[in-house]
Parts: sequence; structure tokens; C-alpha cells
Amino acid sequence: MKLFSKCKKILQSSILVAGVAATGNVSAGLINSDFTDGLDGWGGDVAYYDLINNIDNDAFDVDFGDYPANFSTGINSVTLNTSADNDNEYWGVYLFQSFMVDPNSSLLSLSFQSSADYAYLTLVDENFNLLHDFINDGLSVDISTYTGTNVSLEMGIEDWDFVLDDYLTVSNISISQNSVPVPEPSTFLLFSIALLAVRQWSNKVNLTTQH
Repeated sequence: MKLFSKCKKILQSSILVAGVAATGNVSAGLINSDFTDGLDGWGGDVAYYDLINNIDNDAFDVDFGDYPANFSTGINSVTLNTSADNDNEYWGVYLFQSFMVDPNSSLLSLSFQSSADYAYLTLVDENFNLLHDFINDGLSVDISTYTGTNVSLEMGIEDWDFVLDDYLTVSNISISQNSVPVPEPSTFLLFSIALLAVRQWSNKVNLTTQH
């Protein structure tokens, strides 16, 4: 028998921590967020039940090519699926990317569709503290206050009813940028006065040289 739900949640948390730690590298800003390069830049973990040996296993920082039924990309999207073959039941599928929040970053936004016994889609800090839950608290989050710090975008699904048709599709991941701040009116006023003074000085010089 596979692990019960509570045990799965505990295992999922440990898989996530171990998997993110295994990736090591942290990029400056999200890379390949539109998945045009497949899953380059992303890390993934898989929890599976070994039918032959009757034990649960987990795989950290997987080679996505080894799990084609569990990770797939489309136009600006990625889909996680639970699945089964003759040897294993792949009941937990997880994807994540750690990155440093760039200056001027504003809103991190995305879309998702899901049908799963358990699914999560979150932003956490480098200590795995929850910063935002996209499923329950909205599809965007202001990340401007985290500039220069490391965060991680994480997603996952788990099967709890032994029917391996769970999925989570995440799409349209984007980070908007703050606009360049417009100078205050006083700055424009000082600049105009300076230009006027230079012009008047230039006129006086021209008159002096003419005489």
C-alpha cells in the first residue's frame, strides 16, 4: 500500500526541501518562464510507489527526460501529471525554480488549471516560509519588497485516491517591471531655471563679442 495522506504531505515537504537544495544555482530573475526551452532552468522531484518491491521511493532533481508522462511543456505553459506503468505508480510530481528578485520587479503573475487530489502553487523565501499561495490567495503577488533576495516558485500535485489522473497546468508566468520614476515638478522647475540662466549668459556673451 502507498503512504497515507498525512505521510504523503510530510514526504512532499521533505522532497521539496531536498530537491530545491540539490539545484544549488540561483538565477537573477526567473529564466525560461515561458518554457520555450522546455524545462531548462527548472528543477523537479518525483515520488513513486515501486510495485515490484512494494515500497515508496523518491527521486530528487530528476532528469525530465526520464519522466515524459509526468512533465510536459506547451506554448507558455507546463503540465504536471500523475501516472503509472507496469513497475511504478508516480503519485507525487513537483517542479520549482529558485531566483533572485531583480530591481524594479513588480508583480509576479500566472494562470493555472488543476484537477488533483492535492495541488499547490506557491512562492516561498529561501527558508521555505510561505510568501504567497496562488491557488488560494490570488494569481499575482507584489514581489517588489523582496528585491535582492532569493525566492522560489514551486508547484506540485499528489494522488491520494489511487486514481492516477491528477494534473496541474501553470501558464502565463510573468514578472512586470516598475516604470521609470518621473522627476518631481520641482526638479523640472530647477532644470528650467538653469537652462534659462545659461541662455541669458550665452546671449550676453554674444552681445559682448559683437561690440
